[in-house]
Amino acid sequence: MAKNSSESEDRVIIKRYGNRRLYNTETKSYVTYQDLLQIIRKGVDIQVVDSATKADVTKAVLIQAILEEEKNDKNLLPLPFLFQLIRSQEGAAQDFFRNYLSSSFEAYLKTKEEFDKRFRGLLEMTANAPQMWEKFIPGADAMKEFWGLNKKPDEDKNK
Repeated sequence: MAKNSSESEDRVIIKRYGNRRLYNTETKSYVTYQDLLQIIRKGVDIQVVDSATKADVTKAVLIQAILEEEKNDKNLLPLPFLFQLIRSQEGAAQDFFRNYLSSSFEAYLKTKEEFDKRFRGLLEMTANAPQMWEKFIPGADAMKEFWGLNKKPDEDKNK
């Protein structure tokens, strides 16, 4: 399944029925909001279509999925943010969501990925630190002998 969000044929089509049930046309089975979130987290886009009117209701269903996550104590949206969102002028909120929020979140994810990559590198480097010190510090072997760190297990038994 491709992840391209610009072409509708690359999306899983979900039909929403009048009773609010959601039907995955690919797997030919009913799905829950949790199922939708799992599909999306795998990188697959969805499009939700009202079965009667054929209207695209994807945005409303995704918002409902987020609300369901909130009901399960996921705390995705902090309470102060929700108050600010309601109190803000409609134009300011729309401008914020269209222009700032999406690009900021994307930048955050890229920064987090780079940090994780560098942190893993640092952990790998520190795991090899004793070998690195021996290469860069002259006399490291002599210091090990002085402190008794170069002894082999057989030498300890002979004493």
